[in-house]
Parts: sequence; structure tokens; C-alpha cells
Amino acid sequence: MLKEMVFADRVLEVKPSATFKYDAAAKKPGVINLTIGRPDFDTPRIIKDAAKKALDEGKVHYTPSKGIPELRKAIAEKLAVENNIANLDADKILVSGGGKQIIYCIVMALAGKGDVVAIQNPAWVSYEAQIKLAEAQVEWLTLKPEEGFVPGEDFMNQLEETNAKLLILNSPGNPTGAVIMEKTIKKIMDVCVEKDIFVISDEVYEKLIYEGKHFSPASEYENVITVNAFSKTYSMTGWRLGYCACADRAVIDRIDIVHQQSLSCCTSFAQYGALAAFSDEAKLATEQMREELKSRRDYVMKRLSEMDVVCVKPEGAFYVFPYFNGADDLELADKLLERGVGVVPGSAFGSQGRGCIRISYGSADIEMLSQAFDRIIIK
Repeated sequence: MLKEMVFADRVLEVKPSATFKYDAAAKKPGVINLTIGRPDFDTPRIIKDAAKKALDEGKVHYTPSKGIPELRKAIAEKLAVENNIANLDADKILVSGGGKQIIYCIVMALAGKGDVVAIQNPAWVSYEAQIKLAEAQVEWLTLKPEEGFVPGEDFMNQLEETNAKLLILNSPGNPTGAVIMEKTIKKIMDVCVEKDIFVISDEVYEKLIYEGKHFSPASEYENVITVNAFSKTYSMTGWRLGYCACADRAVIDRIDIVHQQSLSCCTSFAQYGALAAFSDEAKLATEQMREELKSRRDYVMKRLSEMDVVCVKPEGAFYVFPYFNGADDLELADKLLERGVGVVPGSAFGSQGRGCIRISYGSADIEMLSQAFDRIIIK
């Protein structure tokens, strides 16, 4: 076995993904897996047919590093019409291997040794890891379970005091499902403008909002890189397609350098398939999926009401993040696994996740959720 001294410090300091770890543990026979962050729906047929057609037509070679022009043009138009983001064109869009790859490229392009990147606490596990891989420092901004994990007074005070270069803002959020209101996002953005903080707005769950309305900060602010993906909206997690957009082309061009030197380009025929995601047929499939996920969310909240937990009803994504009043979340996750239910301990998402567990209802229908909660709630 190779000695640890041959590995770079950055690799030794970053832990493997907790979500993948607990997903693997939940694959044992008889375990109901509520760990993985994906919907269990099929990709809309029109998208699959478009990808098959591209294969048959021999579209199997390298594409431009930023993505095929037709897809980037369609994304720019989507962001203009649906998100009210102006001054975009195909050259200001970068398509990469999923939202995770895009954010990695952005962090590597904009953050370096000694820089500070602020993130929500709790936050998606990969933010912290990617910031550390860039040899930058993580600053956590506090969210609270009793406030529904949306930014409150503590968050704003910490933001006012930070010397961060970047802020990653995620709404709807993973692991909490929290949707940040427009007025709150504007308060955050006003501080960021004043303090010259650039914002990465992670909006991959934007189409999975059950109450309220999505707001993209780039619609009114220039210091924003908008991140999105096809994964959650169209149940395309295995296709690995995400994108980012910024009104400043120079920013995209710099991010593309990292992208070129790490991925080259996305799978060609997958990009042609994604073009069909902007069709009415694909949009209808997303609406149907959202309605089913909302029913699952409502069922989960009903069952959680039978328990002694703090959990404000999340308005988006497909997660709940109940707080078990100071319980050891690692022990709780292990105990639930013994009962046949896989969940992710909250501490994997930051210190404010201690005592919480993340339950994903994206890949479990109501019948499975019923069985899972019967195992979780032992009278």
C-alpha cells in the first residue's frame, strides 16, 4: 500500500462524500433507502428519444468546451424568460458535467489559498470539500431549525462581519428543502454588493417549489454566477449535465479554463438530448413529478408530526431535515439503519446539522415512506 506521504494534503484533508457512504450502507437487502438525493422518475421520453437520435446521427465526438451552441442558446433564452436574467447569450453560458462539476470549476477558478468562501450552515456536503480542494477557507453562516433553516438574524450578522470573497447561496436548499424568500435574498445581495462579495447562486431545485416563488438574484444583481442543472428538474441525474451563466463573459471564460483542463466537454449526445428538455412535453413531465413530490412531502410532514422533532415544513426540493432535540445524529442514523431505514446524519452537512437527519423522499413513494416511518416511529 502506498504511504500517505505520497498524497497531496488537500486530498488527505477532504473526506469522502457522506451521502454516497450512507447510500452504500442502505443498499443492504430489506433496507428502505431514504439517503440519496435524486427523484425516482424516468427521464421524459422526448429527451431520451432526442439523445438516441443524436447517437444514430453520429453525434458522438468532442463538442466545444462550453457546450454545443444550440444548447447554450436555449439555456440563455430560458434564463431570460423564466428567471428574468438579462444580457445573456451563448458565449456567457458554460455546460459541464452536472451541477457539482460546474461548482467545482467555479470554485477552482475564483477561490485560492487564503481566500474565504462563505456557505450556509447546514449546506450540501460538496461545498465544503470543493472549497478545501481549492485550498481556500470555509466560513459557515448559521441557519436554525426553528427558523426553517432560512437566513435569519444570526446569518445576516455573520454575513455583515465576513471577509469572504465568495458566497454560495442555495435555494431551494439541500439538505433542508428551505426556500429563501425574494426579500431575504435581496437583503443578502445588498450586503454582498456593499462588501464586494461574488455570489454563486445554486438553483438546481428551482422547479421543485411547492409554495412560494423562486427568485434568481442575477435578475437584479451583476455580481452573480447562476448555477443550474438538468438532473433534478428532468430526473436526469445520471446524464451529468449542468450549467452556469454570468453576464460578464470574462468570468465564464476563466471558469472554462478549469473545465477544459478537467473535463474537456460534456457527452455530445447527452447535450442533444438536453435540448429537448425545453419542450412542452418535458415541462409537463416536470410538473407531474412536482405534484407527486409535493404529495410525498405532505405525507412525510404528517408522519413527522407524530414525533418529538423540530421541522418547519420545507417549501422545496425533496428533503426534510428534522431536528431531534440534541440527539446524536450519527448514532440515530446507525440505529435507523438497524431498523431497516437508511438516512444521512445531519452533522455531515455542517455543525448546525447536529441532531438532525436528512430524509430524502425523492426516491420513495408514499407506500415506501409509510413502511419507513412505521420502522422509524416505534411506540
